[in-house]
Amino acid sequence: MKVALLEDDDAQAELVIGWLQELGYDAERSNSCNQFIDNFHRTMPQFAVLDWELPDGTGLEVLNIIRKINNDIPVLFITQRDSEEDIVTALSKGADDYLAKPLRQKEFSARVQALTRRAQISAPPPIIELGAYKIDKQGQHIYRDGVKVELTQKDYDVALCLFENHGKALSREYLLKAAWGVNSSLDTRTVDVHVSRVRRALGINPENGFIIKTIYRFGYRLEKLN
Repeated sequence: MKVALLEDDDAQAELVIGWLQELGYDAERSNSCNQFIDNFHRTMPQFAVLDWELPDGTGLEVLNIIRKINNDIPVLFITQRDSEEDIVTALSKGADDYLAKPLRQKEFSARVQALTRRAQISAPPPIIELGAYKIDKQGQHIYRDGVKVELTQKDYDVALCLFENHGKALSREYLLKAAWGVNSSLDTRTVDVHVSRVRRALGINPENGFIIKTIYRFGYRLEKLN
């Protein structure tokens, strides 16, 4: 599970990352709000841990952006602000839980695991069925109305990423790394070419119940109609 950490204190960040790694999670730290948002778009994590006060903004501002992208991801606040008013504010703005510093490892780990269970984060099923489309992940085939559609490997990888994350905005950088790997040096315009091919090959259009929406200067979102 990918965890995004927003923490500007180096010692605190090192401590939390160590605890997350002990739980078996893959944690990436950002030390500013802008860096966190850039990394969030790039990696699309499954869990977020936010500090409140940052050099360029607040965790609440970041939380507001997260909720516009993904309303389901668990978000845990860790902060020195521990008044009842602050806690209520964070929870009312969309945080799932709240821990006051100084953190204690056992409590932190228990809260993270509880939020993970609550969100029912698990490996995607080997078969994905959405409307007229069926994706066989084991065989790496995609069917429309029961007919297998011939795709190149990269077109399949891009399509799978879109279908697994349908309804979510995916950046070009995220799609590029998902299909070509984290060390890819290809231009993100490569993604545009493959998304266009996927749209055409799979017949992703209103008649078949889906559209791939282009998000200006960001990426794409696969949307199910009605």
